[in-house]
Amino acid sequence: METQRTALYRLYTFDGQLLYVGITNNPEVRFKWHAQMSWWHRVAEKAVEWHPDRGTARCAEAEAIKGEGPILNAMHAAAGPHDTPLRDARARLGRIIEQVRTQHEPRWLTNYGRRSVAIVHPQFCEEAVRNERIVNALREVNPALYEHLTADSD
Repeated sequence: METQRTALYRLYTFDGQLLYVGITNNPEVRFKWHAQMSWWHRVAEKAVEWHPDRGTARCAEAEAIKGEGPILNAMHAAAGPHDTPLRDARARLGRIIEQVRTQHEPRWLTNYGRRSVAIVHPQFCEEAVRNERIVNALREVNPALYEHLTADSD
């Protein structure tokens, strides 16, 4: 199966929004399976591109999900090494908190690949105000919080 030609497919809404990205060896069968989902009525267009094997298709799928942000995909949704998709957070919360406590680095919970919640060590906030490097990195992730912190430190 890993060496079998594999399709990467995209499902779009009537207004062209990307709903879902997936891979399969048989798009018609997969579309029939998706047709049972509550969101299927929103699908207006299907695009299929073939890859020589499943591994290549899987890499293309992960890239498409991370780069194109389909509305319904949760797989491959973590944006970085310190990110955990919300769907996995409950099961991993104890480990995430322990990592924050011991490593003093923030961890992110993501929703469909977008960072939505940061879990930080209490000292992180205090250090962020004093440490220009951290504050400058924060500017990229959350410009509003950056503005707030730099305004309060003047």
